[in-house]
Amino acid sequence: MRKLTPVIAALIAGTGVFTLLRWRRSKGEGAAATDPAPVSDGRVDEADLESFPASDPPSWTLGEDESA
Repeated sequence: MRKLTPVIAALIAGTGVFTLLRWRRSKGEGAAATDPAPVSDGRVDEADLESFPASDPPSWTLGEDESA
């Protein structure tokens, strides 16, 4: 029983910490509540949509080299 006492104490302490963290998160005091929502920049989204498909083909092609 003497060797089991530290194990039981660690389990109780761990359970207490876990319960406290879950309670704080449910109250909205956790890190997720303080993180700002991602902001969408309309100009970046528009440029992204307009850049595909590219108007110019790539400078390389697949296949055999005809000059060889």
